[in-house]
Amino acid sequence: MHAAGRLRAAAATLVALAVLAGCAGGSGDDGAPPGAGPDAEVGAGADPVDLIGLWRVHDAEGESDPTWLRLDAWGLDLWRDCGLLTGSWSASGTAMVTAVFGAVGDCGGSAVPEVPWLTSTAAYRSADEGWELLDATGSVVATLTVDGAPEPIPSVAEAYAEPPEVTAEARAALAPPAALPEGLAAVDAAELEGRWVPASGSGWPAEEPFVEFGADGSWTASDGCNGAAGRWAVDQGGRLLATEGPMTAIACDGVGVPGAVANAGRAGLDGGTLVLTDAAGEELLRLARD
Repeated sequence: MHAAGRLRAAAATLVALAVLAGCAGGSGDDGAPPGAGPDAEVGAGADPVDLIGLWRVHDAEGESDPTWLRLDAWGLDLWRDCGLLTGSWSASGTAMVTAVFGAVGDCGGSAVPEVPWLTSTAAYRSADEGWELLDATGSVVATLTVDGAPEPIPSVAEAYAEPPEVTAEARAALAPPAALPEGLAAVDAAELEGRWVPASGSGWPAEEPFVEFGADGSWTASDGCNGAAGRWAVDQGGRLLATEGPMTAIACDGVGVPGAVANAGRAGLDGGTLVLTDAAGEELLRLARD
């Protein structure tokens, strides 16, 4: 999610980085379209802070029993009998996106396993004993309840097998971002799709910095030397939900496009220029359509 999320993810996925080269498809390219879910009223009034917890997963295609999904404000862990998969998530009151990018324990291999039911999640709603996750069509892909906990494994801190604490920092991380500054028009998914480059600049290093928002809900980007990928969705008021996986750290004089996407709270248009703003409503980056 944001900067703290990347630190948390790095700590949880040291083992997973060995298989990062095989993770190009780990952003969930087969997931849901990047709208705000099947119905603007699904999840309306919900608080994503309430998703923080350790949840038993029920009725998810391809999952064995037991499986648990741990959501904290800065990442997710999917506990299977082989160990756990790690990733990130972002949610508003009406939409949710997730990505899986790492594996710890015996769940890894030459590539991180795909989790279609999880990466197709586009929305969520309250259920009798927890939550239902829904895809873009409104179909339930999984039900989450509070029920037990996974056995810790040696390669992961025991805290990741326990429910996360809802702290003031967690609430702040999931709070709605400030509205777009005056003069910017909220972008919708159709307007955001496609490839964008910094609005000004030349003489980039290895390659031109860019971000491409795919129609399948995946995004890829480069700062000129380092690549990143994740999933995205746009909610009401230009609310941009974006997940981000691990990124290489080659020093260069590029433009921090991947970080701007991952840390953006909203996206708006100033004429034909895309403007990304942070949680406080401050401008992060301007981009032009390539």
